[in-house]
Amino acid sequence: MTGAASGIGRAIALRFASERATVIVNDLPSNDALAPLKQQIEALGGACRIAAGDVSDPSRVREIFDGIERLDVLVNNAGVLQEAPITDLTDAMWDRMIKVHLYGAFHFSREAARLMKAQRRGQIVSIASDLGQLGCENLCHYSAAKGGIIALTKSLARELAPYGVRVNAVAPGGVLTPMVEALGDAYIRDEAARYPLKRLGTPDEIAAVVQFVASDAASFMTGQIVGVNGGGVMNG
Repeated sequence: MTGAASGIGRAIALRFASERATVIVNDLPSNDALAPLKQQIEALGGACRIAAGDVSDPSRVREIFDGIERLDVLVNNAGVLQEAPITDLTDAMWDRMIKVHLYGAFHFSREAARLMKAQRRGQIVSIASDLGQLGCENLCHYSAAKGGIIALTKSLARELAPYGVRVNAVAPGGVLTPMVEALGDAYIRDEAARYPLKRLGTPDEIAAVVQFVASDAASFMTGQIVGVNGGGVMNG
């Protein structure tokens, strides 16, 4: 899984470890949280392999998949967050947001699909966002990237269904992760106020839904965008 070192990614990795799964964890090479995460995974009875690298680098992604003979679940979670009004948004800021979120999900999904089509089974779960459905001021690059993940999910679900591969996305609302905490107390307070439940979610709440979506209990689900957003998006 990508973006595993902290926040939602870390919680998902530990959830799968609790099932004694072998978890391949990815994050940037500079992130020193991967080694402690590996220890936690192994303490829970799982096995772990560290595969550090930038998800936006297709050659590194191909290297990560070298030697993987079986893959049951891919979780695309890597992400960055940076606020800016469009008038201040530089090409570099836009490119980085799209490359990490959307290119990263594409690169990993492409390699996973090659394995899963041959296996004729597997699950791809991508972390989208309610902002990919609603949009948000000062986050048009983030919202566009997450909206792209939603469209990618639906397209891959149709393409890979004949091979027994399910593709879904989980779209959280505001979640209290280190990335969100870095935006400050005022942001967190205002963000919580916009949800009917008047609070932010937790990484464990998102991880629990990802675990379900990837399980056999959800075997008739594909192409779905599962909202975990405190009521911020109500479909029907």
